[in-house]
Order: sequence, then structure tokens, then C-alpha cells
Amino acid sequence: MRYAVRVGGRTVRLETSPEGRMLVEGRVVAHDVREIVPRRLWSVVVAGGSREVALLGGDPPRMQVDGVEVAVAVADERALAARRDRAAAAGGRHEVRAPMPGLLKAVHVSEGDVVERDAALATLEAMKMENELRAPARGTVQRVAARAGTKVESGALIAVLVDDAS
Repeated sequence: MRYAVRVGGRTVRLETSPEGRMLVEGRVVAHDVREIVPRRLWSVVVAGGSREVALLGGDPPRMQVDGVEVAVAVADERALAARRDRAAAAGGRHEVRAPMPGLLKAVHVSEGDVVERDAALATLEAMKMENELRAPARGTVQRVAARAGTKVESGALIAVLVDDAS
């Protein structure tokens, strides 16, 4: 699972892997991460010992490390994407972004194309799997921001759709 964590005015990308590792900005910082309570409590082994990390409820959510509250803001990648999509859709504009880093294998649309909801816009290869990025709504492709054959980061803009005026 990927998270955006804001600590002391700086936002970092934190990721927990299925193998039990924790990465910050792509660098392994812990080799044994065990989820004790789903999406709420983890045991994290780092250099120098084991830590208990708890994600507390509230708005904004809070975090504790070994029982000491740390001032952070945490949002998982799905919540961030949903927030971005709602904001963009409110203006009749839909940004299609890479959900994870990978290789953009193909772009299936061109600027000016009219597409239906769920139409394939691009194919992203990530972790040896191909993922189709689909249109969130019917609209006209206003901009294609990435080319086939390029590597993209998580959140990279792939295409922009605008609501069809017809």
C-alpha cells in the first residue's frame, strides 16, 4: 500500500510491500513490517530495534510511534486519487494519472478523440502486469501528456478529458 505522509512541512512517499518491507521515497527503511490490525497498527523492525506504529482516527488522522504521538498527516493513494478525481470532475475536467510507477506500453487515444466511459486510454506495465487506464467519463481527449515507451512515476499525468459538450 502507498501513502503520502506529511511530516514537519514535508511530504514523503511511504510504501509497505507484501514482503514486509517499508520504503520511504523508494529507499528501504524497515525489513520487517507486520500489520497487526488492518490499516491501523503495525510492528516495524528498523535498525536499532522494533517499533510499534499506530494510525489513529480523527480528522486529520494522527500517528503514534511507540505510544508517542507524532504530528503527521497521512493519506493512502486511493484517498488521494479519489480527492484529485472529485476536484477535477467538478470542473468537467478529468485527469487520468498513473496509479503506480511503470512503463507506458501504449497510448490508445489522440488529442481530439471522443471516448466513452471506461474506454481504454493507455496500457501501463507495472510489476510485470499490464494495467489498462480507462476513461472515467465520456468526453473529448483534450491532452495526451505521455508517450508510449516512457517510464512514468506514480501520479504522472497521462491524459486529460473534458466533458463532451454535444
